Amino acid sequence: MIQHRSNPSLLRMEGVSKRFGATCALDNVDFELQKGEVHALLGENGAGKSTLVKILSGAVRPDSGTIFLEGYPFSPSSPLDSRKHGISMIYQELNLAPHLTVEENIMLGREMHRGGFIRQKEMRNKVRKALELIRHTEISPNLQVKKLSVGARQVVEIARALVEEAKILVMDEPTSSLSQEDSEILFQIIKRLKTQGVSIIYISHFLEEVQKVADRHTVLRDGKKIHSGNTSEVSLEDLIQMMVGRKIVDMFPKIPHETGDVVLCLDGLKGKRMQAEVDL
Repeated sequence: MIQHRSNPSLLRMEGVSKRFGATCALDNVDFELQKGEVHALLGENGAGKSTLVKILSGAVRPDSGTIFLEGYPFSPSSPLDSRKHGISMIYQELNLAPHLTVEENIMLGREMHRGGFIRQKEMRNKVRKALELIRHTEISPNLQVKKLSVGARQVVEIARALVEEAKILVMDEPTSSLSQEDSEILFQIIKRLKTQGVSIIYISHFLEEVQKVADRHTVLRDGKKIHSGNTSEVSLEDLIQMMVGRKIVDMFPKIPHETGDVVLCLDGLKGKRMQAEVDL
């Protein structure tokens, strides 16, 4: 069990278990998140990562276990309830309406009213402030989301979480669809969020990224917690071994095989646009 402290963690999940029929998705799992840290949640597909964060988001109810948020018992009844308590999810498939503007997406469901009228100016100022916090004022609130790159759309998702005053961001494979340049921009945003006290649960199969951005890590395997610790104190090979349960001697081993009969042969192939004959 996680030891209780005089200075409580931002989030503690203790003894969390969940079964789906005969499948044990989580078995007595503990997880702890400090304020202003990036905590990587690691494991192979089916290890239990998605189930754990779905429980945190209120999308799935645990069979047993306790959650504490800022030292108080927390049992989210729905994703909306979880968001109201400052927990925002940024999934691999971004949840934006492409035909709406940046501002409309960020403020959707959070419109500001006075006397029956929408307070457009105040909403726009709130959106601009959120974009300023992550230093992306080049994104116009008036622009349709469908005109943005994938990386810029992810920035909009993060800005929406800031408008919701999120304390915890859960990022699920955030760089899977990003270019190297957009990934580096995301890493800079993560650093800025940390300085503002936002905590991030970072789920990724790209372990080099994990070593780059994560302060701590927790490894799950077959629904069980295998290890938690400081990311700077473990090697890439250590993380892989904990995830798969065995030491990987050769990441890409040569597999013996026999060469069969020729199935295709080209001899003196010519063409109008070919500079030389091709033999294959």
